[in-house]
Amino acid sequence: MRSFLKFSAWALLLVFMASLVVAGLVFGLVHEGLSDHGSWQVVVDGEDVFNSALGADSGWNVLGAVLGLAVALLCVLFVVPLVLLLGVGLPLLGVLIALAAVAASLLGVAALLASPLLIPLLLAVLLLRRAQRPKPSSDQRLVPSA
Repeated sequence: MRSFLKFSAWALLLVFMASLVVAGLVFGLVHEGLSDHGSWQVVVDGEDVFNSALGADSGWNVLGAVLGLAVALLCVLFVVPLVLLLGVGLPLLGVLIALAAVAASLLGVAALLASPLLIPLLLAVLLLRRAQRPKPSSDQRLVPSA
């Protein structure tokens, strides 16, 4: 169990570091690499809206990006494991319960079929154990119990 937890912790750390690298690459491409290939322009009723109304250079863009990353991280940390548990673990548990019920029924049928052989064998074992039991000596029988 301890090695599984170590493996899980290292795997989680590795996935987290990989996601940070990918997020950094995407962030860098969006802000630096893709700006050379053209610019975005939002026009509503003939007016350029992107630079004036949306506030392209304000701090709200960073806040929105951080908020979006936080929501994505929460989904990855909570929603995906729950979906895996309920989507994979629950059906697997149902299959295991069904297989256990089949095994128990087969064991019961086997016990019923083997009972004509098992009952005399059980009686022989009980008789042999009864004969091997040491008898109490006469001194122990005369000692009064307190």
